[in-house]
Amino acid sequence: MKKLLVGTLSLMLVFVVNSCGDEGSTQETTTVKRPVSRKIGTFKNLSAAEFKELLTSKPGTILDVREVDDVSSGIIDDAIVVGLYNENFNETINSFEKSKPVYVYDESGSLSVIAAKTLLSNGFSEVYSLIGGITSWGMEGFELVNPNIVKGKF
Repeated sequence: MKKLLVGTLSLMLVFVVNSCGDEGSTQETTTVKRPVSRKIGTFKNLSAAEFKELLTSKPGTILDVREVDDVSSGIIDDAIVVGLYNENFNETINSFEKSKPVYVYDESGSLSVIAAKTLLSNGFSEVYSLIGGITSWGMEGFELVNPNIVKGKF
């Protein structure tokens, strides 16, 4: 019985190997070209100190991607608040000057990475994300502005 089983398996193996033979030599090979999506810029994650230093030395657009209801703890001065999942997000970011750096942050740093990638895919070439978000900014003792007294930002 064992010999019959081994023989059957051997025969099946020979059949499979022969049926998978080199057929490529008799067929033409075609290459399918697909468009490659390339980002033209890069983003860099920065600590709160690096973020603040670069904001000072290289002014640009400051983007807070928290929802308007979530900014009661304060925002970085001159930040534009538009939630990452707001229906006007793409419209808002595409109104920014693409040749200037964009500094993006959120509450803890996770959404700002997504926003940074979105900015890159929309043609921005210089994007910086705040590691730890506004929480790390505040823990470093850097100033926050009360969003209730900032007009025209929302």
